[in-house]
Amino acid sequence: MKLYQNLSNEFGYNIMMENRGQLTLAHSDAAVRSFRWRAEVNQHLGVRSELVDRQTIRELVPNLNMPEDGRYPIMAGLWHADGATARHDAVAWGYMKGACERGVELHQLTEVEDVLVSNGKVTGVKTNRGTISCGSVVQAVAGTSSVVAKMAGIKLPVHSFPLQAMVTQPYKPLLTPHVSSPHVHVYVHQTSRGEFVIGGGSDPYPLYNTRSTLDMKESLAAAALELFPFLSQARLMRQWAGITDMTPDYSPIMGLSPVENYYLDAGWGTWGFKATPICGQTMAELVATGKPPELIKPFELERFYRHQQINEAGATAASH
Repeated sequence: MKLYQNLSNEFGYNIMMENRGQLTLAHSDAAVRSFRWRAEVNQHLGVRSELVDRQTIRELVPNLNMPEDGRYPIMAGLWHADGATARHDAVAWGYMKGACERGVELHQLTEVEDVLVSNGKVTGVKTNRGTISCGSVVQAVAGTSSVVAKMAGIKLPVHSFPLQAMVTQPYKPLLTPHVSSPHVHVYVHQTSRGEFVIGGGSDPYPLYNTRSTLDMKESLAAAALELFPFLSQARLMRQWAGITDMTPDYSPIMGLSPVENYYLDAGWGTWGFKATPICGQTMAELVATGKPPELIKPFELERFYRHQQINEAGATAASH
């Protein structure tokens, strides 16, 4: 996370990062116990998280609907004061700008059709615009990780699910923190432009189609209105979907592969782009040295064959 703080300056490009805080709501005794445990673990690791009561929640989010006789009454919350957002497109554009300034060739609209392997070692990549010979390949193709890995003869324990979100018309600023409720599977966040972004869990079935569905729109709207009834009059401007790669333990696959000099960065599920800077740094070290850095060693593909999974099902809030 520290790498994000200076990213705009490094890029010479504004990623629109804002520290607004994140509030996760607890609607049951079990959730309160879990949040208390999470807060203590976070604090032990130097993260500013704390369990907050209903009065503090009212002060943090005055517009939040908090009836005591509601269907799922809000009992407490997990408050992370350092929670932040950034514009994901700007992060991608910033890395593109920085890479090209350092001599990287960027080929857009270029489809990978095959990965060339000889004697257990990667030798090139075949594309719709020609074949590129190379000594090493880094696979970072979220959404199609298992498809591309199969071209190299690698079977990944990955299933791909659509993840949907939607956005309303702009309002004047009235919601500062990012608010989420794992219980009703929804998060609500107001952007710097005033739009309310609403999302939640991934679709319940594997699919490579990025269609948006009425079913998800209805469930997200119903959950969002339980928290913020004033949004009942809001007009939805857009709804969209992306493809997420899910592993059995909800943790990414990073490191070496069965093919020599073919490196994997896959299975990030719904973690979003929050780990992008440290992924770039550790994967670059891996390619340069051929040895996985200690930070990503636990995420190697071999863990599934040794039955040493890393359970991170709670790391991305509502989706799991």
